[in-house]
Amino acid sequence: MSRAETIAKDPRPRAAGRARSRPRLGGSRRGWSLIEVMVVLIVMGILISMSAPSFRLAMEQTRADIAGANLRAMWAAQRLYWLENHTYSTDLNELTTLGLIDPSVASSTTVYVYAVQSADATTFTATATRTGSAVWSGNFLIDQTGVLSGVVVGSGQPNLIPGFQ
Repeated sequence: MSRAETIAKDPRPRAAGRARSRPRLGGSRRGWSLIEVMVVLIVMGILISMSAPSFRLAMEQTRADIAGANLRAMWAAQRLYWLENHTYSTDLNELTTLGLIDPSVASSTTVYVYAVQSADATTFTATATRTGSAVWSGNFLIDQTGVLSGVVVGSGQPNLIPGFQ
C-alpha cells in the first residue's frame, strides 16, 4: 500500500504540517507531580522525626560504653603499674608516658573527663565524668577491684550505665 493510499483511507482530516497529538490525561507520562513529591517528603519527615530520639539515646549509650571501656583500660594500666612499683599511680599522665593508656584518654575534655581520684599502695579510684551536655550529667567510677559503678542521668531519659559489665 502506498503512502497516498494510506492517507486516502484515513477518515480524519489532516492539516499540513500538524504535529503529533498530545498524550491523553490517562496515558503514560514522565516525572512526578508536585503533590506526589510533597507527600513523599512529608512521610519521610514523619519517619525521621520518630527515629531521632532513639538515635540520640543510642549515641549517648555508646558514649557511656566507651567511657566504661576507657575506665577498664585505666584499671588494667593501674594493675600493670602496681606490679612494677607496688603502689598505684595518682597521675594519668604518668600512665600515658609509660605507654600504659592511650594519650587521648588522659587528655579527653569533650564528652567524658577522666581522672584518678585517689591512689595509694593498696587502693585507687578513677572516674569518668560526663561534661559538655545540657541534658546528661553524672559519672562512672572504677576501683582496684575492677568493679565499675555509677550512672549518667538525663532529664526525661532513662539512666545510663555501661552495657558490658
